[in-house]
Amino acid sequence: MKKIAIQHLRDVPQHFDTVANWVYSQWWQKPGNTVEVVKEPLREHLQATDFPATFVALDDNTPAGSVMLIEDDGITELPDLRPWLAALYVAPEYRLQGVGKQLVQVLEQHAQQIGFCHLYLVATDRVSFYFDLGWRIYTKLGGDMGITIMHKDIAREAGAVTASASEGM
Repeated sequence: MKKIAIQHLRDVPQHFDTVANWVYSQWWQKPGNTVEVVKEPLREHLQATDFPATFVALDDNTPAGSVMLIEDDGITELPDLRPWLAALYVAPEYRLQGVGKQLVQVLEQHAQQIGFCHLYLVATDRVSFYFDLGWRIYTKLGGDMGITIMHKDIAREAGAVTASASEGM
């Protein structure tokens, strides 16, 4: 596997359309929608702020995947939960090579660095992928065929890393 670099979308805006098209085709392509339904809010991720944020995995200069850190993932039953890991996408030719894991880890580190203690995500599938990365089920909505809300306490992980590092001193 080639070395994959993870960049903030604001630092590689030439990949904006690719990311928007991935998100649109994967989750938002419905009758009456256009790719603009994704592009409009995604433009905010190009600003010089830390939140919201989109990260892009690059193989040299070829986009391999992306992931977003957003305020709200539209779960009206849980309005107080924030922020959300959303729209993790890995291009088919890069799947099963660790790109998704790298994207999730970079997003978790970023969220922690800007002061968040918890992260949430919506999983309709791939629950075991996130479980293997330390995420846990928060709740399920809509019965057995519904969606799984997952949670990760990123502050606790940071504390554990800090504690074990200081114990070794």
